[in-house]
Amino acid sequence: MSTNHSQESHPDLKEQLRAAQLGGTGGARLARSADLAGGRYAAVMASLIGLYLLVVVYVYPQDILWLSIAATAVFAIGMIATSVSYSRLRRASGLGWSKRYSTGFALSVLLFGLGMLLLELTDVRDAWMWIPYAGATGLPLMAGVSDHLYRGPRAYIGGKTP
Repeated sequence: MSTNHSQESHPDLKEQLRAAQLGGTGGARLARSADLAGGRYAAVMASLIGLYLLVVVYVYPQDILWLSIAATAVFAIGMIATSVSYSRLRRASGLGWSKRYSTGFALSVLLFGLGMLLLELTDVRDAWMWIPYAGATGLPLMAGVSDHLYRGPRAYIGGKTP
């Protein structure tokens, strides 16, 4: 019983083994690549969450059913496509990345929910309030994902990490 999955993962495994054998340079390159890929993924997801908040605030109240359905479908497709493409292209993840991402995503979703509650309580739709709030919704997701942000720049130049 053979699967294509094992054939697809061989180059990644070989590269990881080669990086481990080379030591510092290869491992640092692989870690930096994983950190950048995770950061890009988190940035896209944070943007999608913030944009969807703006869709809920400004598009849904118009009571145009097809527009609401289309906006939700675009958001869902964007989230799924981003997740699938990241999982296919990812070679490695930094230590603790999944935990930091999960925590950041949960906090971003909590801020999204609080925004929905605020919208229901106040029914204020002023741009000066919602555009910055939508941007802030993605910040927890971004703040903890990048090893560079999380551990600081010394992590890449051999300094001690907190």
